Amino acid sequence: IYAIFATSVIAGFCMMALEIIGGRYLYPDFGTSVDVWAAIITVFILSISVGSWLGGRIADRFHSNRPLGWILLIAGVFFLLLPTYARDFSHALGPTIHQARPGSLLAAIVLFLPPSLLLGCVTPMLVKLLHATGTRVGHATGTLLFVSNIGSVLGILVADYVLLTYFTLNANVLVMGVVLGLLGVTHLLRPVVTLGPDAVEAAAADSVAEAS
Repeated sequence: IYAIFATSVIAGFCMMALEIIGGRYLYPDFGTSVDVWAAIITVFILSISVGSWLGGRIADRFHSNRPLGWILLIAGVFFLLLPTYARDFSHALGPTIHQARPGSLLAAIVLFLPPSLLLGCVTPMLVKLLHATGTRVGHATGTLLFVSNIGSVLGILVADYVLLTYFTLNANVLVMGVVLGLLGVTHLLRPVVTLGPDAVEAAAADSVAEAS
């Protein structure tokens, strides 16, 4: 169960750190206006919303942590690739897009939606894994959401006060990509099997039968 909590903290950290750090890829061409920050925040809130819905559907369809491993691994790949094209793509949009108010939203969608959407899938998939641990699922789920938000807060503060101060933009994103990739590989190499709906009902029926 501690591995589940650790995954939640890391995913939350990387997602919010990308939100803070990623704006540096847009600043040279779009500036630091409210429109730019509105675009970035919109993309990440949208990612959490759609990712939660999508992650829940994936969690119900597959009964192991392998899909979670692949999602984390692919998110890590997007982090690793982002420094190679982010600024070139932003610059290539041209002055017309740069000066248009929706221009920063377009850039934020292309650059940040794929990795943040994948990370948005993580929490409901971890909730499904918590059900496999058995007891006190409600308490464990509340704790999972708590540590996930703590990871997000740390991602914001550490990115602002430490990462952007002492390390380069690309180095920060690359290190997070490596961490997410390794985390994904760990889930792929250490499978956890969860119960499907039929198995859960069968187990509940057996418990009732034993009690009677």
